[in-house]
Amino acid sequence: MFIFIYILVGLAVMWTLWRAWLPIGVAAPGRLLLEVPLGWRERWRWHRRNFYALTALLVLGALGGWLPFPLSAMIVICVPGIMFIPLRYRFTEEGVALNNVFFRRWEEFHQYRMEPWGIRLMGAGRMDSVCLYLPAGIRGHVRSVVDRRLRKSTRWPAKAQDPTQEVRR
Repeated sequence: MFIFIYILVGLAVMWTLWRAWLPIGVAAPGRLLLEVPLGWRERWRWHRRNFYALTALLVLGALGGWLPFPLSAMIVICVPGIMFIPLRYRFTEEGVALNNVFFRRWEEFHQYRMEPWGIRLMGAGRMDSVCLYLPAGIRGHVRSVVDRRLRKSTRWPAKAQDPTQEVRR
């Protein structure tokens, strides 16, 4: 029983780490156009789903008595340390990358939408979208880079009531 719990918690912590850093990752091909380092708020937004899941795992394990204390201590110590891993978006002529975790080509997206927290690049399918959590001061620069790569279009009808949420193709 305990080996399953150790594997489950280990995989959950590693998944959180892999969203920020990979030992063998994807390089961003093409000439670098813009590099955007993320602050604490943006890093929190990037990791929050994983942090919520690990917190739920801690609470359920403590209430159920099946999560050993050393494992709980490991989560409490290691997971906040992941927030110290610097995250940065790299915008190149070929596409956009986050650290060495993912790279997406511009051709994969057909439009984008400005959001209060950054930019959502939307692909052909629902699961093809990428949320770029951006510091407020750099959003205009990123928008100009994205605007040059994606064609302009009319507003996206789903959430077009707010003028800050423009959609471009």
